[in-house]
Amino acid sequence: MRIIEQFCQGKRSDQSRNEDGLIVTDGFAAVVDGVTSKSIRHLWQPSGGVVAKSLALETIAKMSATSTMRETQQAIDARFQQAYHERDYYDILTREPIERLQANTVIYSAYHREAWLFGDCQIMVNGQQIPTVKRVDELLGELRAFTALALRKQQSSASTAEAGSALNSSDPARDMILPFLRLQSRFANVRGPYGYFVFDGFTDPTYPIRTVPVNPGDEVALASDGYPILRPTLSASESELQRLKRDDPELINEYQSTKGFVKGYDSFDDRTYLRFIA
Repeated sequence: MRIIEQFCQGKRSDQSRNEDGLIVTDGFAAVVDGVTSKSIRHLWQPSGGVVAKSLALETIAKMSATSTMRETQQAIDARFQQAYHERDYYDILTREPIERLQANTVIYSAYHREAWLFGDCQIMVNGQQIPTVKRVDELLGELRAFTALALRKQQSSASTAEAGSALNSSDPARDMILPFLRLQSRFANVRGPYGYFVFDGFTDPTYPIRTVPVNPGDEVALASDGYPILRPTLSASESELQRLKRDDPELINEYQSTKGFVKGYDSFDDRTYLRFIA
């Protein structure tokens, strides 16, 4: 692999809270996105997303270059399970999926010449993006857009105009859909219209994983979903992000998300981008 560019930036000023990460080894290149916690118990510090990201990266770093997709899945799942037992959380987490560590990752295997899409991290090969958006995210993104628009209508015309042109200090629409975001965990690693794959220590070893062939010389970009509009270069992806921040700060129009840009944060989400020649 020849790395062209790489970037990882947390949305908060405190980068120790960044739930995204990337890794390049002799055998693999990967982007990992720890899932933003909707926890009630707050078992993991500094957050479940940070811990999940760190454990996934640690596991990939130790993998044999010849490891298969299923061996990689098993290894990351086993590391999460180990963390549950080390902290004596296992019994709680079998009953309460919302409290589990959760992470998505896209992993390129140089040996197998393919990339594995474990969840909704993104990949682009020679300028062609592979769709990874989950149906449940589309549903909840639309629900948040509906909620945000309804809240606008409750405001006076003056405050509505102001809300449309400035970043909010909070995200009341997200707060209102939080119960549904928590319910989403019930569909983790379940098959069906709202089911989706996510590393949580309890993945299905036969769950269909999207595999993307990569040929020698292909240009590959891996990214987290912190880039809602992925482009073939980092600068172009950043430009699209800044355009959305300017034109649709609540993320309820062109790109409907379960969270929007919040004043004081660098972006609406942590973001990672890795581009290389295979």
